[in-house]
Amino acid sequence: MQDAAAESVSPIPVGDWDVQVAIIGGGPGGEDCARDLADHGIKVAMINNAPLPGGECLWRGCIPSKAWRHAADLMRDRARDPDKGVIGTHRPRLDWATLEAHRKNVLRTRGELALKADKSIKIDVRQGFASFLDPHHLKIVAPDGSESTLSFGAAVIATGAPPFVPPIPGAWESIRTGGVLTSDTIWNLPSPPRRLGIIGGGVIGVEMAQIVRDFGGEVLMLEARERILSELEEEIGRHLHDVLKNEFPIVTGARIEEITGQPDSMRVKYSDADGKPGECLCDYVLMATGKRPNTAKLNLEAAGVELDGAAIKTDPQCRTSAPHIFAVGDVIGGYMLAHTAAAQGRVAARSLLGQAAAYQPDLDCGVTFSRPQAGFVGLSLAQAKTRGLDAVEAKMPMSIDAKAMIALETHGMIKLVADKADGRILGVHFLADHTDTLIGAAVMMVAGRLTLAQVAEAIFPHPTQTEMFGDLARRLLARLRRTSRG
Repeated sequence: MQDAAAESVSPIPVGDWDVQVAIIGGGPGGEDCARDLADHGIKVAMINNAPLPGGECLWRGCIPSKAWRHAADLMRDRARDPDKGVIGTHRPRLDWATLEAHRKNVLRTRGELALKADKSIKIDVRQGFASFLDPHHLKIVAPDGSESTLSFGAAVIATGAPPFVPPIPGAWESIRTGGVLTSDTIWNLPSPPRRLGIIGGGVIGVEMAQIVRDFGGEVLMLEARERILSELEEEIGRHLHDVLKNEFPIVTGARIEEITGQPDSMRVKYSDADGKPGECLCDYVLMATGKRPNTAKLNLEAAGVELDGAAIKTDPQCRTSAPHIFAVGDVIGGYMLAHTAAAQGRVAARSLLGQAAAYQPDLDCGVTFSRPQAGFVGLSLAQAKTRGLDAVEAKMPMSIDAKAMIALETHGMIKLVADKADGRILGVHFLADHTDTLIGAAVMMVAGRLTLAQVAEAIFPHPTQTEMFGDLARRLLARLRRTSRG
């Protein structure tokens, strides 16, 4: 049961509600929120628009893309075997049917495990589409079209954000015919594309471009901005761009004029930064132009929930303009990442329990699953200075690391950002083949507000790439000592 102190300050209104909290959406944000509330004895209903929970991350994003990425990694790694003295393994072939069976099995298994876990702690999981009737009632439309009403004391909106399709002539028509794919529909491919045109050079576009290339396909990437991966720390982004442009052509400053054709025979007309026209002939076009919240069907006006542009407006506690309604994840904008949504879901749960909590974007993190992988946690040097901090950074190339040399994975670097005043580590930025493994230590440094001295004194095992953290901290401390002496 909820303790008395939490009851006295909880924003859940007392009343004869069907449930104390209704959660709209069963992705990482909604599910983490529901579980935390249920663990504290709160009666929760989670309305999900699919048979199993997991949201975009499980069914159309993080997990399926990493299943493809893992297979692509195995093929990429085998290509370097002869350079390491291993003969006869460097020409692997992809069995698409087996890969797809494996991918789908992972998704279903994880979805079923999640549903079982939710029900085991007495979360009332309902399938359907929910919309507000008023500040304390939802209409739920079940898959068979039947309608029901649910009353609630408080609510959490965790409905995600669909792929954004810019107003390009022919784009929507080609989505309907299947010639243009999004991050939601690429999973319906009958086989790996032989030729793929990609519009957008963000995380989704880059990951899919390399996967298709590793599977043996041809790729052309068209990006409207001056550089791809503009969300990454600048030097990391530029370095990764230089790696990728040797694998497939990238056109920046691109203006898309028109998309025409049918699946297996698509045509994209574009012009480059200088206005020179070009054409991309491909089997499919992937629209990798990001995501944008779409709350049109939620009837937010009936609940008194305000928007900030397309996103729901929230405070650091994830509270909306209606004091008893919260929102988390992609639907509120910012970092549209599964772990961000989950963290915000936990913040909303603690807030609903009357506990002090706030989402802190300056401690957030992310990984781009390219090869090498890019990643960040915390602030870049530029971001720290924008916040008025007297910050400094040190960097170390992967080319001098022993493990990287052994594995022939020497592209990239690690950068460490710290506050001169107290030595606190503000951020760590990566371009390294095993960023997804290395970044966990960096997350603890930033979240734990560790100092350069603490990391410098830590004993990291050799030979591992984690020892680079200690080397970077000692290098930066030595530089600060030199500069302090004048």
